[in-house]
Amino acid sequence: MTGSPGPDGAGGPPARSAARPAGARSARRGRPFAPARPLLAPDDGTRRRARQIAGGIYGTIVTAAIMATVGTELPAVDQAVAVLITLTVYWIAHEYADLLGSHIAGAEQPGWQDIRDALTASWTMIGASFLPLLVLLAAAVAGASDNDADSAGLTAAALGLIFYALAAGRAAVLGRRAQIVIAASAAGLGLAMIGLKVFVLTHLH
Repeated sequence: MTGSPGPDGAGGPPARSAARPAGARSARRGRPFAPARPLLAPDDGTRRRARQIAGGIYGTIVTAAIMATVGTELPAVDQAVAVLITLTVYWIAHEYADLLGSHIAGAEQPGWQDIRDALTASWTMIGASFLPLLVLLAAAVAGASDNDADSAGLTAAALGLIFYALAAGRAAVLGRRAQIVIAASAAGLGLAMIGLKVFVLTHLH
């Protein structure tokens, strides 16, 4: 089948239509065009849950690292204050960098709603330290030495890592074997923090 005659009367293939924009091509294929959006959309529950778990893991690791390195140098109260101040600085700096980077990619300026949503979702970065610090302070009040109280708090932090690892596995709908592997890796990281404390005690004091 020949095409319609061209301007000079000769038959030829039909002229190709002009290139369509990316959004039109996506819509033609049945996929709606999605513009760039902030790092954390207010209605994105899945992403919010992921950031909560990630913040909890990050906060627990930072808490354990501080306990492992300065636990023998500071009393329990001073150690708790140091952990909270450090985590607050990390929390604000981390969200500032994430928001700035995501909105550079989207060519948009972050609004107060974006900032509030991001900070709220990652609040677990600080909240993850509460249980280890409560255990630390409770042990100190009960009469334990600074070293023993710090060890108790560090153990609570290691258990917190396992909890967040299991939560991540369930959120990702992983199988039982994969969840066990993730929990084992978190336990290994917790043991590494305890080993760091032992190293500090035996080689740096």
